[in-house]
Amino acid sequence: LDWGVPFTSRPVALKGYYKYTSKPINRTDKGMDSYKNQLDKAQITIALTDWNGTFRINTTDGKFVDFNSPEIIAYGRLESDKSYSDYVEFTIPLEYRYTDKTPKYIIISAAASYLGDYFTGAEGSTLYLDELTFEYDVTKLTEEQKSKVHYK
Repeated sequence: LDWGVPFTSRPVALKGYYKYTSKPINRTDKGMDSYKNQLDKAQITIALTDWNGTFRINTTDGKFVDFNSPEIIAYGRLESDKSYSDYVEFTIPLEYRYTDKTPKYIIISAAASYLGDYFTGAEGSTLYLDELTFEYDVTKLTEEQKSKVHYK
């Protein structure tokens, strides 16, 4: 699985709508039994990177993106175990760790099972997304959202 699409812009947030059905985790892999019967979580992640190419994920070898890497210029994540039968609006502010770097790639990942990388999750958890947009105007964010951006 190759992650990343060429992207050089600097949005302050990812906005959209989602609905989610959370179920108790009933499938676990090695070392993940402690999560059994906990409610699964939806996860929507966005990151801007200065990688020189796409990042190849390899679950067999345990090679995943390190979101604390200095190659991650900006990062945001939503995780929730709340079920919604109708679409609800969300805004994920991007926390800029580096304002002197230009993005080269973007990642947007959405999963109905936040531990899916580790083959752990709930059968029946479902996530739907709609109308994803980027926000570029920091004044359109709430004060709480603005405090997470650290954008200059």
